Amino acid sequence: MKNLLFVLLTLGFLFTATDRADAQWSIGASYETRNEDPTNGFGLRVERSILSAVPVVDFNMRAHFSFFNDDALITRDEQEFSGEVEAYDYGLALTAGVGIALVKPYVGLGIGAETYDFQGDSGGGFDENNLFWNGFGGVELQLLPMLRPFIEYRISNISGAEEIDFDNVSRFAFGLSLRF
Repeated sequence: MKNLLFVLLTLGFLFTATDRADAQWSIGASYETRNEDPTNGFGLRVERSILSAVPVVDFNMRAHFSFFNDDALITRDEQEFSGEVEAYDYGLALTAGVGIALVKPYVGLGIGAETYDFQGDSGGGFDENNLFWNGFGGVELQLLPMLRPFIEYRISNISGAEEIDFDNVSRFAFGLSLRF
């Protein structure tokens, strides 16, 4: 009787502690547009399911990277400079989502770093590295088992910006994830 109880408890622990049979990893690419120069860019993200024993809610850990590049007109010290602007950011976030029929709404919170580089047409320029926190929400369409289009809205608060005047940077991302 003790052996049967031990086997049942062990099997129960294994079924609750192991990952579900559905997708555990996701790799996504997106086109992103934001409210600061440069305005258009591309993003990559990698997600891993965590806490899979929790019913209903899908928790993921996400690493993300975005790159923006454009020609821009920058105002600094009441003077205008034209040149090329590059901005890229990377970070980590925790997401939580719930699958409802063919859609999966999700929210997340994360931290990261941004590098902003301006090279003026007439020489000179500046670059800046800052930390940020971000919050986001989105919807993933569950039309196909492995391919999932998504749309996401993210707002970031950049801390320590001296050369650039950012309060909150918001962006929309439209993309496709491959789940496996």
